Amino acid sequence: MRILGFIIVFLTLSYSSYGQLFEDFSDGDFTNNPSWEGDTAEFIVNSNLVLQLNAPSVTDTSFLSVETGTLDFSSNISWDFYVKMDFSPSNNNNFRYYLTSNNNNLKGYLNGYFIRVGENGSLDKLKLYRQDGLATVLLASSLHESFGVTPEFRVRVNRDVNGNWEILCDSSGGNNFIYELGATDVTHTFSNFTGLWSKHTTSNNDNIFFDDIIINGNILVDTLPPYIENAVVKSSNSLDIQFSEPLNSSVLDINNYSIITNQISSPDNIITSVNGYELIFQESFLGNQSLQLAIQNVYDLSGNFMIDTVDIIVPDTAQKRELLINEILFDPFYGGSDYVEIINNSNSAFDIFNYYIADYDNGPSNLKKIEQHFIINPDELVLFTEDSSSTLKDYPSNNPSRFIQMDLPSFANDSGTVFILNYDSIVLDKFSYLEDFHFDLINDPEGVSLERILLDSNVTPSLAWHSAAENIGWGTPGIENSQYFTSSPSNSSFKAVNEVFSPDNDGFQDIAVFSYNISDIGMVGNASIFDSRGRLIKKVLSNELLPKQGQFTWDGINQYGQKASVGIYLVYFECFSTDGKILNFKATTTLKTRF
Repeated sequence: MRILGFIIVFLTLSYSSYGQLFEDFSDGDFTNNPSWEGDTAEFIVNSNLVLQLNAPSVTDTSFLSVETGTLDFSSNISWDFYVKMDFSPSNNNNFRYYLTSNNNNLKGYLNGYFIRVGENGSLDKLKLYRQDGLATVLLASSLHESFGVTPEFRVRVNRDVNGNWEILCDSSGGNNFIYELGATDVTHTFSNFTGLWSKHTTSNNDNIFFDDIIINGNILVDTLPPYIENAVVKSSNSLDIQFSEPLNSSVLDINNYSIITNQISSPDNIITSVNGYELIFQESFLGNQSLQLAIQNVYDLSGNFMIDTVDIIVPDTAQKRELLINEILFDPFYGGSDYVEIINNSNSAFDIFNYYIADYDNGPSNLKKIEQHFIINPDELVLFTEDSSSTLKDYPSNNPSRFIQMDLPSFANDSGTVFILNYDSIVLDKFSYLEDFHFDLINDPEGVSLERILLDSNVTPSLAWHSAAENIGWGTPGIENSQYFTSSPSNSSFKAVNEVFSPDNDGFQDIAVFSYNISDIGMVGNASIFDSRGRLIKKVLSNELLPKQGQFTWDGINQYGQKASVGIYLVYFECFSTDGKILNFKATTTLKTRF
């Protein structure tokens, strides 16, 4: 009986075809037509023309895999296979049939699904698992416990377009299939390989048999070259590269890679990483260095090759005030999530992997590590949330591409201090918030974020932060703050940055901002707001130690906690030093309202 191998009948001129893998080992050879790979020295086709485990007499695992082509999960797929185990399976002696895998190495990181038999006791079940990297998830177990004593069985698996898995079995090894288990799972919808995996002890190194493997389904015909999905600096001398699809052995050839800038040549070594490949170079990179990685003659499994270059910025290590806390939600809507947003306040790029977010007000252990590589370039934002979906639902003005979902420290609703630290535990920025920092006319601040309106480190915290605007949805996760001023102090000694403001929390000129330059250091300042009749409305600075230049704000609220009336207001700013020097300044601002 001859092997049919892969029978492919093209249905259209597009990327879809019908394919069948049929393997009964009747030619006595599993290395050709089709070609099985893996631990090939640990299997034989025996005299009965059945594939048999024939491993060394040691406790070990063995596998074989074969390429199927890229399975089309938008159509129905079925698998058939036969297994005989001349021993009672257990946790130390068991077998897996990998229905799908995106990796030909069934001992490594892969995404796919497999059938397993083997557990302690004599009431073994047939089980369906999903594998995510190295982690496995049980999806379903068989109705019958017929696989505990020298099992011999034939399995049929059907998967429909909606991800419904149906597993039928004849526990006598024949073709009288009955339903055993089912599950619904659509987590993984990319596969190029199927295969066999066994775990065996010394006495069972040749007691597993496989035969009659059939796969029916549509095959996606790949005519597109692979491309780089992501490239990041992993360490001082290595890059982590992720490709768009599985590749053949050409991906491990160091001659196919070179950095064509900064005198760095080809990598010394390439190893498989969790999500791709790590390129290790002899030379170390420098912070903020710009690299251009050239890749050529790297082939996918369909023979398509890539020639590409990618620009990579070597991230620096952030120092104090180079990353700033930019927005915080510490009292979310019911069922929602806290969030913290930071902004890159420097001219360098940083990878925030292994940085920390903390709230030490609740103890030194109240900190969380950022466990995801994420490059934040100058002036860019990144937002940390415990639940991305709830943040997107609660705040329509957002940019989810800047989100990182992770565990956050616990933030109290009335007060707390949020810290951002680099991987050396150096504090880059901290913000001690109070619920009282919210706009006075907001009755209930639940669900309202505090936004940083001034990046100046010399501004009193209560004057540098403001409630997010109502008309933008009370929060701006991942995008520029609704309350934000970029004006730096002018060359004049004192001025109103915006001469007109309207404190209605609509996100447009809600706050009056004043900037100053003074000649001496160590001066103390007072600032008061007066109406057109000379009556004191509010003191916004009181005996505050001032930097040589800085800013302060007025939110339009008077000394009684009420919104001031529409009109023109005089701001009187007085500075004095310990040696008796006094400076006096005046400016006007107009409070308006919407009609």
